[in-house]
Amino acid sequence: MANLKGPKFIQYFNPVLEGLRELGSSAKPKEVYGWIAEHHEIPQAELEGTTKGGQSKFENKVGWARFYLAKAGLIDTEQRGVWVLTEKGRATNLSHEESHRLFKQVHGGFQNTEKSEGKSEPKSPDDDEDASAPDEKEYLNQDEIQERLVQLLKGTSDKGFEELCARLLRHIGFENVKVTGQAGDQGIDGEGYLLINRFVRTKVMFQCKRYDGTVGPDKIREFRGAIQGRAERGIFLTTGTFTKGAREAAAQDNATAIELVDIDRLLELLIEERLGVRETKALTIEPDFFSAYMKKDQVPL
Repeated sequence: MANLKGPKFIQYFNPVLEGLRELGSSAKPKEVYGWIAEHHEIPQAELEGTTKGGQSKFENKVGWARFYLAKAGLIDTEQRGVWVLTEKGRATNLSHEESHRLFKQVHGGFQNTEKSEGKSEPKSPDDDEDASAPDEKEYLNQDEIQERLVQLLKGTSDKGFEELCARLLRHIGFENVKVTGQAGDQGIDGEGYLLINRFVRTKVMFQCKRYDGTVGPDKIREFRGAIQGRAERGIFLTTGTFTKGAREAAAQDNATAIELVDIDRLLELLIEERLGVRETKALTIEPDFFSAYMKKDQVPL
C-alpha cells in the first residue's frame, strides 16, 4: 500500500469494509485478515512481522482499522470475536481522503472525551509500534501474558516443543497422539487421529519447529512430501510465522492438506485451552467511591 498521509493503519479502513461485504457482511477476524491479504498487495515485511507480544503487525493494523470503523458506527461491536457490518457500513466505500477524515473525526472525539474524564487516549501503532488494537483483547493483561508466552515457547528444547504441541493437539480433540520425531524421519515429529464424527476419523501427521523468523514454501513442500501417502493431512506448528508463499503452498489444490499454526495461533490456543495459563480473580479499588467520605486534606489513591 502506498505511503499516504495519516496513520498507516487507515489504509485498511476500506479493505476491511470490502472484505466484510464479500464475506457476507459478517466474519471472524482471521477471515477478514485472509481476505485482505489475498486481495491487496501487502508488504511482505508487514505480513511476516510480529509485535513484542507475538501478534502479527499486519493483523494488529487491521484490528486498529476495525476499532475506528466501529467507533464511526460502520461495524457492530456487540458480538466479541465476530465483525459485523452495520447498515451504514454496508453502504459505505471510503477513499483514502475520506478514511483520513473519518480517522481525524473519531480521534478528535477521543481527545475531547479523554481530556474531560482525565484519561489518556489510546496509543495507535504509529505512536507505539507494538500498541495492540483495543477492545479485542479478552483479558486486561493479555499483551503482557502473550509476550511472556513467546519467550517461554522460544526457550523450549526441540523435544520439549514437540511434546507441548502433542499435548495441545490432545486438548483440541486429537486421539492416539504420539511424538515420533527422530533422525531420519523426514521432519515428521508426531502423528495422531482427529475424530470427524462417531464413525470416521482421519490420520494427521505434524511437524514442530522453533523458528525466530519465517517459514518458507520449501519447508511446506518438504513436509508434504514426507507425509504423502502416510496421512490424510498435516499440521505444521512453529514459533515463527509463515510467508505468503508458504501459505499458498499449504493451500495447494489437489494435494495433501497442510494446516499452518504460527506463533499468533499458538498463543491463542494455549490461552483458550488454559495450557500453562490460569485465569485468576482480582479486586480493583474504585477511589471515586470514597471521595465523598474523605477528609478534606485527603485524596483517595
